[in-house]
Amino acid sequence: MFIGNNKNGLLPFGIHLREEDILSAVSSVNIGDSVIWNRRTDTIEIPGITISLERGKSFKNELTTLKSSKIFKDSFERFCLQLNEIENQTGLNISIREFLTKYVEGEQRWNEVEPYLIMLVEAAESSDEILIEKALRYFLGRGQGLTPSGDDMIVGLLAFDAVSGFLSTCFYKKVSELIEGESITTDVAREYLRYALKREYSSTVSDMVNTLASGNASNFEKAFHDLIGVGHSSGLDTVLGIVIGMLVFRNQKITETN
Repeated sequence: MFIGNNKNGLLPFGIHLREEDILSAVSSVNIGDSVIWNRRTDTIEIPGITISLERGKSFKNELTTLKSSKIFKDSFERFCLQLNEIENQTGLNISIREFLTKYVEGEQRWNEVEPYLIMLVEAAESSDEILIEKALRYFLGRGQGLTPSGDDMIVGLLAFDAVSGFLSTCFYKKVSELIEGESITTDVAREYLRYALKREYSSTVSDMVNTLASGNASNFEKAFHDLIGVGHSSGLDTVLGIVIGMLVFRNQKITETN
């Protein structure tokens, strides 16, 4: 569970407080304090502070469904154009702009992490359990921070699947097996992935994939910049995962029409 503000959007496992309450809580809580859930009073009790849910409002970040192949094509082009303006690299030192250019043009000279991105694309297109596990093992837990860059990428990939439906059940099963059966990543990243497997995401991620799926051009730039503004590189890492998902979906549609 996350207790804090909403600067990174509304989290599906979050309790979001007013900024003044956050300041009060931070000044009262110490590392190592016990946290107790009081079922009788619906309160979270920490030494020095009690959080009541009595007047709280529940929320759910709803997802839409990809409307048509034409909307996908338009959204993919809009996404690529926006990404061409981004010079920053992801947390794994990947230039999304350069990767996209090389991938679309059929470039075969890949640098550092890029061959593993190709492996992830291939794994997402298949039901090959060995290939899927190999790709996931490379990215899960890779990178710095509470949510490593590789995990944010996988969340982005799952998010675009949630609105378009291209991944195999084997892919979902393998993600679940790895995060639940091994200490492969951080506790925070594991929580994000657990919810992603249930198709539940932060509002910044949901807004982005909903905009792509609906073709809502008027909301595109806001959703894009809200997402890439999350964390040090988490937002951009998630965007790369969405890009991977769109490439897989694009490949499948090309195959279906040939």
